[in-house]
Parts: sequence; C-alpha cells; structure tokens
Amino acid sequence: MCNQIKLGVHTVEAGTTVRPEYLNLPRDLRELARGFNLDLPLDCRQDAAVLVFAIECVDRVLDSLPHAAERAQFAADVLMALEGNATASDSTLPAEVQARLSQLQEVIHRRNIAGSFRRITRRILRNSERMRTTRRPASYIEGALAEGRWMVELLLLVLGGAVTPRFRQFMRQLAGPANLGDKLRDARHDFILGELAIKPGLVLHLRLICGMLWRILALAFRFCAYRQVLTWGLKSLYHELALPRQRAA
Repeated sequence: MCNQIKLGVHTVEAGTTVRPEYLNLPRDLRELARGFNLDLPLDCRQDAAVLVFAIECVDRVLDSLPHAAERAQFAADVLMALEGNATASDSTLPAEVQARLSQLQEVIHRRNIAGSFRRITRRILRNSERMRTTRRPASYIEGALAEGRWMVELLLLVLGGAVTPRFRQFMRQLAGPANLGDKLRDARHDFILGELAIKPGLVLHLRLICGMLWRILALAFRFCAYRQVLTWGLKSLYHELALPRQRAA
C-alpha cells in the first residue's frame, strides 16, 4: 500500500520504499514550528515534504551503489536533473529518482532558489563521498556536521519567509547534533553495508556521543525559554537513539 502524508485536506504521496523514519519528518516540522508560534502555510508543508522525500530517495539509491565511479555518475546525473537538463544521462536515473527530482525541480523554480539549491546539493554530494571513504573519525564527524548543516539550509531555502530568524537559528543549531545522533545510531549497520570505512568502536562512538551531547546542551541553554520545543527535542532524541529503526533491505 502506498504511504501518504496528510497535510490538511491534501496528501503527499510518499510511495512504498521511503524509509519509515522519513515519514514522520513533515509532521515533526509542523510541531516544531508551532513551538515558535509559527503555523506553516500548507504550501510550505507540501514543499517541505517533497524535499524530504526527494532527499530520502537520492540518499537511499546513492548508498546502494558499491563503486565510487557509479556514485560519481549518479551524483552528476542528479545535478543535471535539478538543472532541467534533459540529456541522455538524465534517463539513466531510476524512475523513482527521476519522479522525485521532477517534483523537487518544480518547487525550486517556483520559489526561485535554483542557484543556491544546486550549490548546496553539490556540496552535499561531494561531502557524502568523503564521509563514506574517510578512515579518520575526526574527518567523519566534521563531514556529518557539514551534512546536517547543509540539509537544513535546503529546508530553510524552501520555507523562505514563512519562518522567523529565531526559528532559523534553532534549526541551524539543531542540525549538527541531530545528524550526529543519526550517524551514531546507524554506524554499525552502515559499516556492514560498506557505507562507512571506519570500523565502529569506542573511539568513533565516544566522538559521536560527545559531539552530540555538548551541542544539545548548548542548544537547550540558548533556547531554554521554548519549553514545548525542548520537550519535542527530548522525545525525538529518545525515538532516534532508543527505538529500533527499520532499514531498507
């Protein structure tokens, strides 16, 4: 059965292959925004869902490619698709990826963010390969922090003027520890699948935990007045680290 995300009276098709943890992100975004007294317009929530599902799809397919040359070609094709370049190489993308990127391209052009969006996406794709191949925990953590920051910048581009400067500050500060938590949870699984060159052990786990915790404390101190937001954050952190995650086969 096809997953659908309900946004008001509208729905956004998520498909059957989207990893379960991504299905909650559009709902979590609205809950988080309400903590800042923001009621995101329907079009913003719809466009954010399109972005989330496009990122999930590209990430899932990229992770499944075992060879560096394949990943480099895939990344190049993704960038060409975002540029609207209907060349032969564009058709080499899987149908699901093409469909997601086509929806995303419409959002990008309607919101007039094409240039910035492609520059950030290019950085994310290059950084992804460096994270995959590095054998230095410090470099991996640096890459994870950059990845989280750039992903949030894509979201903020899509949301545009619908959010306040305070919300933007929170999201930018949240990006790093949230992504470190994700990497901590998935480290062993990623290593088994060949998506991480560093064998998970005490050093990597301690670096991830320490990097995540001190950033969370700094975030809580800076935004201590937003109790609803911090409650949401603690709940999300528990679900992220304590509950089992379903992964695509």
